[in-house]
Amino acid sequence: MTNATYPLPVIDDPVADDREYARYLIDIAADMIVSVDAGRRIKLFNKTAEAVYGYSAAEMIGQSITLLYANPQEYAQVGQLLQSQGRFTGEVTGLKKSGEQFPVLITATLLRNTHGEVVGSVGYSRDLTAEKKAAALEREYIAMLGEEKLKKEVEHITRHDMKSPLSTIIGFADLMLHEQELSDEQKESIHIIYNAGIKALRMVNLSLDLLKIERGEYPLDAKEVKLTPIFVDIQIDNATLLKVRRLQVVYTIDGTNYTLEELQQANLPLVVQGEEIMCYNIFANLFKNAVEAAPAESMVSIGMDHTTMAGFIMIAIHNMGMVPEEIRDRFFEKYATAGKKGGTGLGTYSAQRLTETLGGCIRMQTAPLAGTTVTVCLPLR
Repeated sequence: MTNATYPLPVIDDPVADDREYARYLIDIAADMIVSVDAGRRIKLFNKTAEAVYGYSAAEMIGQSITLLYANPQEYAQVGQLLQSQGRFTGEVTGLKKSGEQFPVLITATLLRNTHGEVVGSVGYSRDLTAEKKAAALEREYIAMLGEEKLKKEVEHITRHDMKSPLSTIIGFADLMLHEQELSDEQKESIHIIYNAGIKALRMVNLSLDLLKIERGEYPLDAKEVKLTPIFVDIQIDNATLLKVRRLQVVYTIDGTNYTLEELQQANLPLVVQGEEIMCYNIFANLFKNAVEAAPAESMVSIGMDHTTMAGFIMIAIHNMGMVPEEIRDRFFEKYATAGKKGGTGLGTYSAQRLTETLGGCIRMQTAPLAGTTVTVCLPLR
C-alpha cells in the first residue's frame, strides 16, 4: 500500500481524457495492479506496485513477471491455473528488488480479445506483511491470556492443594520431635521427614513468589537478613552431596578465610536488606549448582566483599567446573539446562529474578582453568 497522492490529469482530448483518467485510477489504487501479455511479460505496473516492489514501471515494462516471484514453482502454478480456470486467487511469496521476500495475496484474471484469444492477464495484489504481523500478535496475545489463566489456576492448586498437606506433615513431625519417649534413631527419622517437608514447602512458596514476580504483583517486605545462618543451613542441607564428592567449602570474608564452624563463631555483621526466604532460595540454588558442577575432591568457595561497591555486599560462589558452552548465553534464562539429570533449568532463572526483586544484580563468569563464578550483589540497607 502507498500513501502517495496524485493530481487529477488535465486533458483536452476527450479520447485521451478517458485513457488518462483510467490510468489515473489505476495509479491511485491501494492495491498493486500488474498486467502482462500472453507471454507473461509486464505491460502495466502501477504506482503501488512500484512502491512495494521497489522497481520503477520503466524498469519492469517488457520484463517477465517471474522477477516478482520468490518461488518459481508458484510462478508456474499461477500460470497453469489461469490457463485452465481463467482466474486465480491465492497467496504467493513476492520478491522485492532488494531481495526481500514477503507474502502477497493475488487475484488474477485471464484477458481475451473479441475473438476469444488469450492476450494476457491482469492481477490485483496486496502486501500481507502487516496483516500477518497483526495476526501473529493477536495469537501471541491470546496465548498469553491462556498462559496467565493457567498460571492463576496453578497458583490456586498449589496454594490450596499442596501447602495445606505439607503444613500438616511439618506440624505433625514437629509435634513428634517433642515426645520424650522416642529413641535417637526415631528422632533422626522424624527429623528427615520434618526437613523434607520444610524443603518442599520452600519450593512451593518459591513457585508462588515467582508467579507474582513475573506478573509484577510481588509485595516486597524488605528487612535486615543475616547471611551466616542462611549459609549454615544451606551447607548442612548439602552435607551428603559434599561428602560423596569429597568437596571442601571455604568462606572468604573481606580477605579472611573461614570454615563454616569458624564463620559461625566469628559472629560477623553479614547483613543485607531483603527477605530471608528469598535470600535462602537465591544462595541455595547457586550453592547446589556449584557443588554439582565442581570436580570431585576440589573446593567450593564463597567470597563476601563489602568494599567493591558502596552500599552493597558482593557474594561470589566459585567452583572449578565450567558452564557448558551451549548454555552460557542463556545461563539465566528460564528452562536453560545442559541436560543435567533432574535439572529443571529454573535455578539460575529464579536466582536472577529474586536478586533483581531485592534491588540487586547477578552475573556469571566462566573460563578454562579459572572455573565458574556467580556473583550476587545485594543492598546493605
